[in-house]
Amino acid sequence: MKDPFGFPESSVERLLREERDRTRRYRELLGGGTAAQVILEATDVRKRLALDFGAPYRGVLDMLERDRRHQRDFRQLTSSAWALSISETARSIVDRNAGLLDDQRRLSSSLLDTVKTFDLNRSTMASAIAAAATGGTYRRMIEDALPRLSAFGAIAEQMRLLDAMTLRASEGVVQSATALAAEMVLETQRIAEAILAASTDEESAELQGRLIDLIVGFVQQLGPRTIAELHEMGLFQWSGWLAGILGLLLAIAALHPDQSPEEKAAFAALNQKVEALQQETRRYHEAEARADEAYVADLPRAELSRDATFRREPRREGAVVLKAPDGMALAIERRQGRWRLVVYRDPLTGQLARAWVHASAVSPLAPPVDADAR
Repeated sequence: MKDPFGFPESSVERLLREERDRTRRYRELLGGGTAAQVILEATDVRKRLALDFGAPYRGVLDMLERDRRHQRDFRQLTSSAWALSISETARSIVDRNAGLLDDQRRLSSSLLDTVKTFDLNRSTMASAIAAAATGGTYRRMIEDALPRLSAFGAIAEQMRLLDAMTLRASEGVVQSATALAAEMVLETQRIAEAILAASTDEESAELQGRLIDLIVGFVQQLGPRTIAELHEMGLFQWSGWLAGILGLLLAIAALHPDQSPEEKAAFAALNQKVEALQQETRRYHEAEARADEAYVADLPRAELSRDATFRREPRREGAVVLKAPDGMALAIERRQGRWRLVVYRDPLTGQLARAWVHASAVSPLAPPVDADAR
């Protein structure tokens, strides 16, 4: 049985394969690959949603309504108690693993370097995206991403609320890094929804340009703290999405026909930065997985024997963190009377979190047998 608290080997392999495939597509594209093939292979949207990329785009209002329902559902999973559980656990993991902080800084540096290169080539990107005229296909990709963006938005809203409550007693703080990061995530979601609703390729291209401007502006303001802030907010997966969307925007821009030598040079430079960012993202995923595994390595394992309520404090009146399902994998960090402080993987953020649960809902598991001891 694979460790549910680590980054499963199959997931690592899948991430590496996706990175290699994405890099190959960019190289083929910059070398004159077939535009339709590059875009169709950019995601597995067509297979999973049975979308016909040759048909007229329909269903904008229906999709946006589904997105609003997703947002309501995701908000029900969040609360101040939930947000504290996520952020405190993230900080605790970093405190126990100094190397993870260095990895966060390196990934932030790569992200900052990438967006600065996009900023320098802003006008080239904007004109190339407009000339590529791939708005319909891009909107379908945005449609596929909206559920994830809605989840990110729900997380960001709750973290911003918690941050505002924390800063009420503070003086002289105009805007915290948490508030800035939350606004970046929420604005990205709003622009994505606007791209989906765009009525023309020209409008879609303009919005894609605004998306680049938004990402550049916010990441430059957050600087070396970008990844650390997102991780503490339960939004590290958003940074992986960001690396992907920058690559997708580059792929769309590179579809521009009749590129000048200057444009080809700009796209090649951008492609190099995106490849480096994706490689650094992969390395951080692996480092975070190792840190998660180390965090629970010496803790006894258990699972929920029934649906249960996770709470901030070891008492029935404690604030609710999560309504957890039967069978959820746990690591027991502490015992206090009839309560257990458990570590689990949060279903919304994908990050480790901690909360108290009544012992009657916890079923200890036998430790794995050491093959060498048999």
